[in-house]
Amino acid sequence: MYSPSFKPLSLAIAAALALPVSGALAQEEITPAADDRVLEEVIATGTRREGVSPTETLSPVDLVGGGSLEEQASFDLTESLSKVAPSFNTKRFPIADGTAFIRPVSLRNLSPDQTLVLVNGTRRHRSALVNLQLAPLGTNNQGAQAVDFSAIPAAAIERVEVLRDGASAQYGSDAIAGVVNVILKDDADGLTLSAQTGEYFEGDGTRNSLAANAGFALGDRGFVNATIEHSTADKTWRGAARPDAEFVGSVVGVENVPLDGLGQRWGDPEVETTKLFVNTGYDLSDSTELYGNFGYSDNSTISDFFYRGPVLDPEHEFGARPTLQADADEDFMPDPAPQSLIDSINAQGLTPSDYLVADDSSPSGYVLRNPIYAQFPGGYNPQFGADISDISAVVGARGEVASGMSWDLRARTAENEVSYVLKDSINPSLGALSPTSFEPGTLTQEETSVNADFVQPIEIAVLAAPLNLAFGAEWREETYKIGAGDEASIAVGPTAAVFGVGSDGFQGFPTEAAGSYSSESMAAYVDLEADVTDRLTLGGALRFEDYDLFGSTSDWKLSARYDFSESFALRATANTGFRAPTPGQVNTLNVTTAAKADGSLVPSGTYPVDHPVAEALGSTALSPEESDSYTIGAVINPLDNTSVTIDYYNIDIEDRLALRNNTIGADEVALLTDAGVADADLLMGSSVNYFTNAFDSEVSGIDLAVTSDFDLAGGLLTVDLRHNYNEQEVKKVTPNTVNATRVFDFENQVPNQRSTLTFDYDTGGIFAGYLRFNRYGGWESTGGQLEPDGNDTSNASAYGAEILTDIEARFTLADNYTVALGGENIFDVEADEEGNGTLQFLGVRQSLTSPFGFNGGFWYLRAAAEF
Repeated sequence: MYSPSFKPLSLAIAAALALPVSGALAQEEITPAADDRVLEEVIATGTRREGVSPTETLSPVDLVGGGSLEEQASFDLTESLSKVAPSFNTKRFPIADGTAFIRPVSLRNLSPDQTLVLVNGTRRHRSALVNLQLAPLGTNNQGAQAVDFSAIPAAAIERVEVLRDGASAQYGSDAIAGVVNVILKDDADGLTLSAQTGEYFEGDGTRNSLAANAGFALGDRGFVNATIEHSTADKTWRGAARPDAEFVGSVVGVENVPLDGLGQRWGDPEVETTKLFVNTGYDLSDSTELYGNFGYSDNSTISDFFYRGPVLDPEHEFGARPTLQADADEDFMPDPAPQSLIDSINAQGLTPSDYLVADDSSPSGYVLRNPIYAQFPGGYNPQFGADISDISAVVGARGEVASGMSWDLRARTAENEVSYVLKDSINPSLGALSPTSFEPGTLTQEETSVNADFVQPIEIAVLAAPLNLAFGAEWREETYKIGAGDEASIAVGPTAAVFGVGSDGFQGFPTEAAGSYSSESMAAYVDLEADVTDRLTLGGALRFEDYDLFGSTSDWKLSARYDFSESFALRATANTGFRAPTPGQVNTLNVTTAAKADGSLVPSGTYPVDHPVAEALGSTALSPEESDSYTIGAVINPLDNTSVTIDYYNIDIEDRLALRNNTIGADEVALLTDAGVADADLLMGSSVNYFTNAFDSEVSGIDLAVTSDFDLAGGLLTVDLRHNYNEQEVKKVTPNTVNATRVFDFENQVPNQRSTLTFDYDTGGIFAGYLRFNRYGGWESTGGQLEPDGNDTSNASAYGAEILTDIEARFTLADNYTVALGGENIFDVEADEEGNGTLQFLGVRQSLTSPFGFNGGFWYLRAAAEF
């Protein structure tokens, strides 16, 4: 199935990287690399003063140059950002509904939607996906509705500024963990074309990418910078064949079992995406500028679900391990069809043979028709995918008046839409009439906002520099839309009580869930910052925000920095923060399937908190998450060529959102029936979830960054070491919400220790390249919802630390043309074997919670031209 291993590539690349010390290149003139020039710029995040450099900030701010994001194996910003910034984490979610397509990114081991994302200083909209997947795939992602980083092409990015500090008082909701500000390119001339191809050492997962970035001048007053990127990625195949799929194949033939007899696949989805971003500005006068940016992406992706065997077990648990006999060749179940079912079918004018099979030995004359065997004699694996479109626009004007006050007025609008597709599946309640392809529905996130920001320097005699007074206001609206699935995906067929309801794997959104749900907020803030003396800088911010659904909140931030000398400074901040539940979290309704401890599959539904099902089970209105945090750190420049920052942080968060899980038994069915829920008995045995304010947590850790540069063999060597230590403690768990296994995973599933060490070398001429080591500390994980007892953590599996090595060598020819050869995880390091027995049965080989995935080494080749 696959081509031979590419492990020898690591030796070839290592040899290439050794070239810069040769005499042939020693005479090249030294020119700082692009990312080194970025570090000389002023920042725009965490402060509203002009001219502040990264080494002068009150809060820790990291800069990641656009080159560091483009020059990687991945063309996806979601993954490339986590490779160079150890405080970021993302995982691969192979069978996780929409989370397999829109991967969440977390900062400091907090929920992905507890980090605020900006583009050119303006809030970036969320994706329409609410991550509902339970552990073991990623506990800290559950319930989040966050920004889709992958919609932004790396070639459009000048740099990324990462504020590693709470900033709700400065920017509003979501900025509990920090702020990521993506700064777009604003070059007014030049054209860059690039193409990249590569694949994993296993011979699969081929990625191809084409990108172009061009700048155009608008006379002598403005610019347009445009980027377009088209990329594709093939599926990867990891894991082993499921034993039940192997058994079915031995009876009906391997060719009838999906995925070449494996039954199901663990790996990356198939992706095709096109991204466009345009950044522009135009000076109306010497003091006024019009500006804006526009983004669009179109993403089509497809993956698959769990294997479904061709025969249902006697308890009718859909998808359970098969009891297929060697002589099984009949399209029916052994259970007799009750006379009431036959009467119901006849009363609806339906044909009994579509749902039943005549059998004279049955008292009613019929037995139940097997809804699987007729169309999928070897079982089936639903193919689940989505067409994701993303569009955004920001328009604004800014300038300065005679008094020195600067102003900025802007508006934005954006939409993210996820249209689901499901193939190779059935609605078992429709019997032989069921189609095999479905459109389960559409999710849409719309956002609109208007901002007014003002900055006025005020001369005060006792201060060493003018007081920087910033103030402003914001109006924001979020709208979450649910579009119902097609009729077949939500149909309740005659045999629903036996075989379940709706399209299997991902049930269509019901018509009663369809609708549009909005939330509005108004905010005002004031932000002060000043050099009190030549050595002491103080800052403070206060923000008031009012939500139509959740009431009002006031948040503050205090910051201080003292420079003892030019080479040593201490800084500290304290702040409060908040994150308001999104309309998507309040109103989401989704029914999919989940694996049980015995490997069988059961329906798992998430309902809005005001839905009759949720209310009957005890749901209550949601309230915002609130935080208190502080940081204290040092900025040290021990040598002219070396800078060191070290920061300790502590973040306490109250009322964190999570899904409460309820297994529906007879008592729950009685509650639902008493509450007037129609067909409550159809929920028997299923899992019903709803959002709740479930627990508090304390997150603390240390961020270390050390950067040095050296003249070496006619070039510039930059050595960059970054380390993050992080630990999380869950507190005050609300009874009957998150169980002990989920608490354990919150605290242990992400490694406490994460480090990156990068050696970047640039001759300023023919050769450049880097060598990067990524170390992931050990971690532990339970089976989460796979465990029969959610409070038993004794079976948690431990996984060891690993170091991954990335390398790239770039050669510039005739000044304008560059060829790069690179490898990611060149020694093909794999995570430890999966320790959970159920996951092992399902075919998982390596740890499913691995922070660096399970695909192994990847090689790539890139060519670029600049004009």
